[in-house]
Amino acid sequence: MNILIRNGWVADGTGNPLYPADVMIEDDRIVAVERLHNAQAARIIDADGKIVCPGFIDCHSHTDWTIHTNPTVQSTIRQGVTTEIVGNCGIGNAPASDLSREYVANRLREYCYEGPITWSTFAEYLDAISRMGTSCNLAWFVSHGAIRESVGIGGSTKSSDVTKEQMGAMKNHVREAMEAGALGLSTGLEYEPGRLASTEEIIGLAKVAGEYDGYYASHLRNYAESLQTAIEEFIEIVNLSGTRGEVSHLNVRYNTGAEEGAWQRAVETIEQARRDGLNIQTDCVGLEDGFGCLAAILPPWVRTGGPERTAKLLQDPKVRSNVRNECDRYWRFIHRGEWDRVHIMQSRQFPEIAGKNFFEIADLWKKDVWDCYFDILVAAGSGLDHLLALALVFTEEHVAEMVRHPLFSLEGDIPSSSLDGPLRDKLPYRPSYAGMIHFLTHHVKEKHTLRSARTQSFTKFVIFKTAQANLNGVVTHVLLVGRKS
Repeated sequence: MNILIRNGWVADGTGNPLYPADVMIEDDRIVAVERLHNAQAARIIDADGKIVCPGFIDCHSHTDWTIHTNPTVQSTIRQGVTTEIVGNCGIGNAPASDLSREYVANRLREYCYEGPITWSTFAEYLDAISRMGTSCNLAWFVSHGAIRESVGIGGSTKSSDVTKEQMGAMKNHVREAMEAGALGLSTGLEYEPGRLASTEEIIGLAKVAGEYDGYYASHLRNYAESLQTAIEEFIEIVNLSGTRGEVSHLNVRYNTGAEEGAWQRAVETIEQARRDGLNIQTDCVGLEDGFGCLAAILPPWVRTGGPERTAKLLQDPKVRSNVRNECDRYWRFIHRGEWDRVHIMQSRQFPEIAGKNFFEIADLWKKDVWDCYFDILVAAGSGLDHLLALALVFTEEHVAEMVRHPLFSLEGDIPSSSLDGPLRDKLPYRPSYAGMIHFLTHHVKEKHTLRSARTQSFTKFVIFKTAQANLNGVVTHVLLVGRKS
């Protein structure tokens, strides 16, 4: 079947200016991009007044959390996203072992998947996804958290207590994943179990990815008062492991203690590392909203021993009193009492609170807001690491300076959702459905944040990550003759 798209303005994804052209597609190939005045086709689409462009890349997605219940990835497909890079922030579904299957199952249950965890290796997991079929292309990182859990050390073991055999087993998991086609290794160093891992542990694992010209992508240890230290650790890991680097969502949360100019210094440090020969880039969300793990504000002493122990400790009023005074980390505005900024995304135990902020929950339950928080974590039990919240975390001015910067690509940083099925009432949030669209309508069309708005906007979606993630030849994100459509 051939398809003719007439009268559009072509943004070909290479950074070239827009130009008027028709696009002819035969079977799955682009065969012409030019004015085709007398051409006919089985299907003709009139694109008068519209832009014709390649599918977008979401360079940092968490759609792997919902893919089992939402293989059509409705919310991202509707925004024009056709490729998603997943397995980010050290959180993933493979590898899985008898030591970690229940941990993986707990997370996927939060997104309505009740099926068995039938895979063990990373390759087996990719095969399972391929057999299921998805509406978008997926490119995968292997996650540090899944690797740690699979060898039984999870969120309860510091690097100093990891045995030589456990470290060897983790390296073998990275190697197996890279040979199966993983892009590289991802970490989430503000979360369990990543925050227990030393720089040396991560370098050792990332070196295996580096042997395959892979990536090290990281949610840093800190995005507030210690951002510069976190950036320097990231650069050290990239340098000593021989990997390429991706700093995940280099956004600085407002009112969390970051020094004035912290973001600018972090960016300058990355630019200097690039001048020194390291291949490092970064990305950012295009909204002021961000999502994260509710349990991440808890102090380390209450997290030791795993989520079940944490939930048990939080039943004690004395522990609760101590924790209130020691939660000044991660979303530090919570410690300052700004609970109105935080909305529960989902809770299997309390579905009535989904979408509400904590002051609204406190009013509903007639309880102190901190007790509401602790009660939600206690009820989640072994699943408390998978409780997510949505918060107003960035200023519009900060988002604008990020999307304007040439080093930054655009990311969604959210699981895909759906207008029907079990996820309909689970993730009905703006980032799921409007992250990319908000960037185009607000920062491109209304605010003209980018100097050459229309051309630059499409490179934010396409150019950087196609080259950076070695996607050329695998998926098409340029609109050129001979490329797949």
